[in-house]
Amino acid sequence: MPEPAPTLLADAQRALRSRFDDFQGAFGRRDEVAARVALSDFHARLKEWTAALEAGLLPALAAASTPRRDLQRELSLDFVQQRELTRYLSEQISERAPLSDILGLIQNLDRRMAAHAEQMDSVYAAAAAAVLSPEGWETLRRACPEP
Repeated sequence: MPEPAPTLLADAQRALRSRFDDFQGAFGRRDEVAARVALSDFHARLKEWTAALEAGLLPALAAASTPRRDLQRELSLDFVQQRELTRYLSEQISERAPLSDILGLIQNLDRRMAAHAEQMDSVYAAAAAAVLSPEGWETLRRACPEP
């Protein structure tokens, strides 16, 4: 029985968003320790989730036929950008970069996450539902971040 793609993928996006929101809240309160812990947790879950998507979803997307789009390449690039931006944000916080720079990075990551979630809902989930193997679903199910 195939996994309901929109549900699993949306659950993962909500869990990641919740962790990012925890970071933003702590950063907004200027609670440095809580912000670092929340960002570290978010980054760890993001890396785990995107690694699972790379192992389970990207190969399946190669089989999905989407005219004029390379879903594998798009999603892979999106993962790299989100992980690197999160890593850089953490680095800038550690180096006590100017607040305006850090806020710009937070806003950039927030926008990227929103765009990723929209594309996941409107494009990737449908493509995954059509082609992902039971083993692929199991890989994703095991890696789905907890809410």
